[in-house]
Amino acid sequence: MINEIFADGVSNIHITGNLARIDLVTHQPQLKGENGEQVFSTNHRLILPLDAFMKLFQLQQETVQKMIEAGVLKKEEPASQED
Repeated sequence: MINEIFADGVSNIHITGNLARIDLVTHQPQLKGENGEQVFSTNHRLILPLDAFMKLFQLQQETVQKMIEAGVLKKEEPASQED
């Protein structure tokens, strides 16, 4: 059985020694911040050895490249800076 975890985003990544700790957050639609902004709460933490964290980063880069090639994402060119 695969245990699935849903997250709306990542709030923080902490590197401590040889471990990367990734805080996963979910949106709390019933709550509003002081200025009406969305409220998120940390509900899980993914802890990986640094080599697994770097492999995750590599897989993300490869996936993004495949999505660009498939036309799902559009690569943004950096804005030219004129002096």
